[in-house]
Amino acid sequence: MKKQAMIGIISLAVLFIAVNIAVIFTSDKIERSKSISQFTKAETGELQKLLFTKGVVVPASDYKVMYSKDLGTLREVLVSKGDAVVTGDPLITYETGHLDAEIEELQAQNADLQSRISSAESDLSDLQDDLDEASVPVEVEEGVYLDDSAGQKAISSQIGDKQDQIAYLNQQIDSNEQKAARLQAQKEAYNVTSKMDGIVTAVNPFPQNPEDPMIVIQSSEPFLIEGKLSEKEAVLVKEGQKATAEAEALANTEKEAIIREVTMTPIDKPSVDQSETYYPFLAELIEPSENWHHGFHVGLDIVLEERSGVIVIDDTVMKKQKSSQYIYVLKKGKLEKRKLDVGLKINSRNEVLQGLEKGERIVTNPSPDLKNNMKVFIPMNHHYLEKKTLKSFTNEQKIRLIISGMVK
Repeated sequence: MKKQAMIGIISLAVLFIAVNIAVIFTSDKIERSKSISQFTKAETGELQKLLFTKGVVVPASDYKVMYSKDLGTLREVLVSKGDAVVTGDPLITYETGHLDAEIEELQAQNADLQSRISSAESDLSDLQDDLDEASVPVEVEEGVYLDDSAGQKAISSQIGDKQDQIAYLNQQIDSNEQKAARLQAQKEAYNVTSKMDGIVTAVNPFPQNPEDPMIVIQSSEPFLIEGKLSEKEAVLVKEGQKATAEAEALANTEKEAIIREVTMTPIDKPSVDQSETYYPFLAELIEPSENWHHGFHVGLDIVLEERSGVIVIDDTVMKKQKSSQYIYVLKKGKLEKRKLDVGLKINSRNEVLQGLEKGERIVTNPSPDLKNNMKVFIPMNHHYLEKKTLKSFTNEQKIRLIISGMVK
C-alpha cells in the first residue's frame, strides 16, 4: 500500500514537470504571476467611538416631607433617621380632633333624626289603622249605612303629611352621612405616608425655617451616576447617548446606562488661571442592581458615535495614494485596485461607505509592486504535502490541486 502511494506521488510530480516544460516550449511569452499569501474577507461589524470618564453612584431622587399649616397641629412623627420605608408606610400624623368632633356631631344628629323617624312611622301606622276603620260604613238605621268621607279625607291628609315628614328626615340623615364620609376622607390627608421606597436620612419634627423639610427620604435603589466633563468633552456628550458603566468595587459588573442630563453651568467659578472648566452630567442606569450602592465609583464609556452592520476593514488592507484610500481585491485570479470611501475610524478599524461588498477577498499588507489587473495565485500550503493530509483528500481533490498548480 505504501509503495502504491509513493508511485502515485512520483507520477503526479513527473506529470507536473512535463506540463510546465510543454508550456515553456510552446509559449512565446510567459506571463508572470504574483504569489499572494495574505488575504482576508470583507465582513460586517460594529464600530463605537467611546469617551471614557468616571462618576459616582447617587440616589435617583430625594423625597422631602414639609410641614403643612393647612393640616394644623402635629401629633407624631412615626419614623427615625436610618429607617427603611416602602411606599405607603406612615410617616407623620396631624391632630384630627376638630374633624372627629364634627363627625360625632353629625352622628348625634342622625341618631336624633332616626328617633324622630321611628316616632313618625309609629304615628303613620296609627293613622293607617284609623283610615281603615273610617273606611267601613256605619249603620245608622236598619239597612241605612253612612260613609264617613270627610273623616277619611282628613286622615289621608295626615298620612301624606307624615310620609313627607319621614322622607325629609331620611334626606337629612343621608346628607349628614355624606358630610361625615367627606370628613373621614379628609382625615386621611392628616396621615402622611411615603411616596417611595427608600431610607430616612433626616428627621426634624419642628423646623424653624418653613422651607426646611421635616423628613428626607433617599431612594433605596441608586439609578443615577453623577460625574463631570471637561469643556472639550461636554460639547461631545448629548442627552440620550448610550453608555456602559462598571463599578470599580465589583468585578465584571457592566451595566447599560443612558445620558440623562448635561448641564452647561460650570461646577466651579471659571478662571483664566484654570486650564479647563468642568460641567456636571447625570447618567441613568437602565436596570437597577442590588449590588450597586450610593457612593460607588464607576468607570463610564459613553458612546459618542456608533455604526452597526457596516463593512469594517483594518488599516493593514489599505494603501494611501495622495488623499485617497485604495485596496486590492482578488477577482478570478487577478487583482482589482479599488478606491474606497471610508467613514468612521476607530483606532485601526474603518467603516467602508462605498467600494467593497461583504465576502469579497482583500489583500492584506499589500506590497508596493502590486498593480491593477495583475495575475495572482495563492501558494499551496506545505501541509498539503504531508502524508497524513494527502490521505484525507479524495482523488478528485488531489487532481484539482495538481491542475490548479500547473495552470498557475
